[in-house]
Amino acid sequence: MALELTARTETGARVAALADELAALIAPHAARHDREASFPFESFEMIKESGYFLAPIPEELGGLGVVSLHDLVVAQSRLARGDAALALGVNMHFVLVLSTAQRWEIARAAGDERRMAAFGESLEEIVRERLVLSAAISEPTQDLTRPTTKATKIEDGWIVSGKKIFCTMSPAADVLYTSVMLPADNGHERYGYAVIPRGTPGVVVHDDWDALGMRASGSNSVSFEDVRLPASAIRGGFAAGDAVEYMERTLNSGAFHAAAALGVAEAANLNVTARLGGREVDARALTLAAENVVDLAACRAILARSAAFVDEGQERLKAGEPVDVTDAYAEVQAAKTFIGETTVRIVDRTLALSGGAGYMNGSPLARAYRDVRATSFMHPLGANRAFSFLGQLALGREPSLH
Repeated sequence: MALELTARTETGARVAALADELAALIAPHAARHDREASFPFESFEMIKESGYFLAPIPEELGGLGVVSLHDLVVAQSRLARGDAALALGVNMHFVLVLSTAQRWEIARAAGDERRMAAFGESLEEIVRERLVLSAAISEPTQDLTRPTTKATKIEDGWIVSGKKIFCTMSPAADVLYTSVMLPADNGHERYGYAVIPRGTPGVVVHDDWDALGMRASGSNSVSFEDVRLPASAIRGGFAAGDAVEYMERTLNSGAFHAAAALGVAEAANLNVTARLGGREVDARALTLAAENVVDLAACRAILARSAAFVDEGQERLKAGEPVDVTDAYAEVQAAKTFIGETTVRIVDRTLALSGGAGYMNGSPLARAYRDVRATSFMHPLGANRAFSFLGQLALGREPSLH
């Protein structure tokens, strides 16, 4: 059965096709890097050289012009079939770049030349310098709207101090896009972002990623030891503790995480069904195969729905119409939660269908079994917080992210 998500735009279809090509190129390296828990620098360079990292940037600014979340998650689900750990790192870059591109589009539609120029300058720099971004957001204490990493104002700029964890793709990224707590403004601290080149003095990328799955993702911890930055390095921001503002800025993240899980499940299912297609199988095997068809269809449907919902909201914002961010966030989190749980069941069934061969560490099914389980704890939101958030909404209560 050749069932899969497809892009809705011509540019999206081109990028999805590129993702297919890249997946085939990087797949042969994935097993070794998983076994070694090493970062796949050669695969990273293939992706970078192809221009794929520029996918979310408008064509007018030198990118590939895919500003549709739906089409980007289609492409990322394809890339994850080749190497889910590396696709996870690309996700982090896409989340950050797509958010900027969406803001540029809204500013252009509104005729806001100042904001349009600011966002456009950032995007053009990424194109010109071929920059790759890594998100340095997560922290051990994980108060989502109040980072403990501090940015302290000095005469000629800033000093950033703190520690981040799960900084995916940090061994190779050019820039660490870092959440920081800014000094109080009118009595209120602000959540901001620091743009920190990885080679800046005081930045330490620790070689400490050794996890159950996604072992080649390079999700190291990073320390910022009194890192001195120019005034221009701090960007954006909102009042610390503001859940709606946080949701607006992280709205796309859950869909990208879900796309990686879907790609893992699709690849695992194809692996086992291709080998069993010509054999005699019993009724139990037929049932397992059918259940995977049903669950994959459900995963694709809910991911497409949530991403399209976000895209439709983007069009309303460009038209100057209001959008309920909480509703959109709920759609994406429901999709991420469902896909996170359902893809685990899909991969478990592929192991049952494979017999003992899939249990061996050298099997791509063994890697899929471990990789797919990462989705449930990825913020935002980890499964426990997502269920709490969605349950509060269902009961008509004010939702909390904590």
